[in-house]
Amino acid sequence: MHEQKFGGDWTDLKLSCLDAYLESYRSIFSKNTNAQYFNTWYVDAFAGTGSRSIDAATGPLWNVEPDSDIDCDPDAVAYRDGSAMIALGQDSPFDNYLFIEKSKTKSTALQSAISEKFPDLTSRCTIVRDDANTALTTWVKERNWNKDRAVVFLDPFGMQVNWETVELLGSTGGIDLWYLFPFVARLLKQDGNIDDGWRERLTNLLGTDEWFGHFYKKTIQPGLFGDYEVTQRDATVENIQNYIHDRLKTCFVAVAPSMILRNSKNSPLFALCFAASNEKGAPIALRIAKSILKDQ
Repeated sequence: MHEQKFGGDWTDLKLSCLDAYLESYRSIFSKNTNAQYFNTWYVDAFAGTGSRSIDAATGPLWNVEPDSDIDCDPDAVAYRDGSAMIALGQDSPFDNYLFIEKSKTKSTALQSAISEKFPDLTSRCTIVRDDANTALTTWVKERNWNKDRAVVFLDPFGMQVNWETVELLGSTGGIDLWYLFPFVARLLKQDGNIDDGWRERLTNLLGTDEWFGHFYKKTIQPGLFGDYEVTQRDATVENIQNYIHDRLKTCFVAVAPSMILRNSKNSPLFALCFAASNEKGAPIALRIAKSILKDQ
């Protein structure tokens, strides 16, 4: 498993990984005569405005509801290209782009940015204002996965992605997934007394309630007045990272070792994960993704 260097800019890291993969992906589909048969998609499920603020929030906002409209720091004056602009800026464009953004303000800004920066690609772009899970489900069911291929980028603010959505993406046999998986260490309390609401959200995120038994072990300890039960927590970075990896492997053909992204205080924020769903294409996709994640 790979970790970001302490103190680095995790936003730049995730975008550089995505950029490198999209370049390789489009190179294959534009130059390989067999691959040219497929209709290619880039899907950004949390597209935002198309730009990222340098002074944006430095971590997942666990205390916000999944449908909240979270804005960047209003004092930010400098912006970097976000994932949407990176995808559109590839030398070899995708055949289609789907940008999902629930906020009316942000989706309008994204539409303006696309029209201004990539006018030749506007006809290939669709912006959907909806919950990411709902929009992805609709899009997947409308595709012909004997003909369509896609890169899907999930970059949520927190735990908005339902596991059923991840399973659906994996079932297509035509999607390569980059998923900024929220690191859940701060929610796994030392004593195991986790609020029912947070338990439900963790189960929804991970797709099973077995996570509790994985991270907490009950042992019997001898005491002065007899034996007593002790709950022991095992929520190391490596253990959480491995669990996320194993969960993704239940619905994708191949999963790369993830990269942990940390903030300036060295706290883990996300596991940047890659998974491939096409059995034939998975070996080369995995090789490319591993190389990208290893080189960062």
